[in-house]
Amino acid sequence: MDRLISDISKASKMDATLAQDIAETVNVTDMINGLVIFYRQSRETQKGEAQKGAKVTFKTDFKGPVFIKGFELPFAQVLRNLIDNALTFSPPDGEVCVALETADTPAPANLRVTVSDNGPGIPEENLETIFERFYTERPQGAAFGVHSGLGLAICRQIVSAHDGRIWAENIYQNGQVPTGARFVIELPEAGADT
Repeated sequence: MDRLISDISKASKMDATLAQDIAETVNVTDMINGLVIFYRQSRETQKGEAQKGAKVTFKTDFKGPVFIKGFELPFAQVLRNLIDNALTFSPPDGEVCVALETADTPAPANLRVTVSDNGPGIPEENLETIFERFYTERPQGAAFGVHSGLGLAICRQIVSAHDGRIWAENIYQNGQVPTGARFVIELPEAGADT
């Protein structure tokens, strides 16, 4: 119950923060690099469980830094939520890949960030439902009451505030059974001086 109340409070505060804050230029490349280093160090120093759990990697097709106009801490929260979810569903020897690339959609959403895992995928009928408040479905054995079902709803709220969109899709490789899930964010890129 405490976790639920805390997450509802966070969602309400996020509404107020996004309404009052002034957008700034955010270096997404540096943000993702920093998060990947954090997760790598956490994995390496887990007490008595060194090198256990999926690894987090970063891939980009950009040669230099990429910027968005937005809110640094909320956008970092989106990436943390997506990475944490992917780690929850990934096998211990799996990989969670964060990718930064050019979107193949028309402007203004010309930047794409994806977070992919090689877990069991998402039931097709739930690809949209997972973004609804209080929806939660966890792998067998996950601790009850730890997840409120607000994380992805908050992610969508924050991405929308960045004039972007977010969705989930399954990854298929030569078959009808998913070999993982991918969360996709598309949003406008900004110049370093905007």
